[in-house]
Amino acid sequence: MKQGVLAVSGAWVAGYQVRQNFKKYWYYKLQVPIPYFQCPTPDKLIKYKHLGKAGTQEHIDAIISVFRRYLGDEIQRILLERAAIHTLDDCLLDISSGSEQESEEPLD
Repeated sequence: MKQGVLAVSGAWVAGYQVRQNFKKYWYYKLQVPIPYFQCPTPDKLIKYKHLGKAGTQEHIDAIISVFRRYLGDEIQRILLERAAIHTLDDCLLDISSGSEQESEEPLD
């Protein structure tokens, strides 16, 4: 999972159904909240990329890239939370011990 493509932040894989001749077909697309993917029309961006049927290589790659993005975002969130908790702990220790009022020796 270390190497590979990361999905755009906020991306997800969405399924949609097409009905044709009394049959139902399921297809998938990689969807993002703001236009990102190049449209077949030049100089235009769109919010989705068609992936085709379930199990195609493009569909599997998209799922893995979204999963990688999710894992990376979660790891980053946990690291930031730990840093914030560590800082708060230090502040509480300083306040409770009065160490924030320690005087420094003058530098010559």
